[in-house]
Amino acid sequence: MSKIALIGAGNVSSHLASIFTKKGHTITEIYSRKLQNAAALASSFAGVVPTDRLDFSESKAEFFLVSVTDNALENVLNQLVTLPNAIIAHTSGSHPLSIIPQSTQAGIFYPLQTFSKSKEVNFEQIPICLEANNKHNLLLMRQLASSISHHIYEFDSEERQILHLAAVFSCNFSNFLFTISKHILEKNKKEIPFDILKPLISETLEKAFEISPENAQTGPAKRADTAIIGKHLALLDTLFTQNKAINKREENWKKIYDLLTKQIIRFYTK
Repeated sequence: MSKIALIGAGNVSSHLASIFTKKGHTITEIYSRKLQNAAALASSFAGVVPTDRLDFSESKAEFFLVSVTDNALENVLNQLVTLPNAIIAHTSGSHPLSIIPQSTQAGIFYPLQTFSKSKEVNFEQIPICLEANNKHNLLLMRQLASSISHHIYEFDSEERQILHLAAVFSCNFSNFLFTISKHILEKNKKEIPFDILKPLISETLEKAFEISPENAQTGPAKRADTAIIGKHLALLDTLFTQNKAINKREENWKKIYDLLTKQIIRFYTK
């Protein structure tokens, strides 16, 4: 079993701390620039030392998994001090391996999933994407990843950035469309529960993987049904644009509908 230090105390580190502990690994330290955040996460696991310092020259950790915001990652990596044989791996999908100083044992440990502290995930089903600066480090990281997941992939930095871009479209953007849907339902005189869309969303996801998303597309844009599209655009005007001072964050949702509709029509026009 491995000794692991977690650099960052956010959503990803929270889930990693839990699954590594369950699988018998030891979390040695948890870092956060705000000590209270590191202490709050460390308090859930016996023997974990919280810290707000990046000098780990006396740490016994074999792996340092860096899960901080993308805009802070390079600065944290440049300040991080470890023993020479420790592997430093960041969990970012968008940053390359080269962001880690060349003098270190470097790797990428990217779990392809959306994480929220309040929602448990099944790590065995989460793809973990690996990269390392040499075969030995890659082997060690594969052993670590295999202890928590059944789905291990090796991608270089360019491939992982493409994967991350696809993930943003399929997860972040689709989730925001769910948010728009929820707000549309709440605009009804008698609020319609968002749960009513759950079977539809579930079926949409199942079909996307069973018959491919291109073949699963339905709706007025796919049919180029201009009458229904026009009614929807008019309804969005009624729901969201009558009082822009109140609904400023929603005033562009009509543009989103129009843009996506036009893209779907273009994609399916032969």
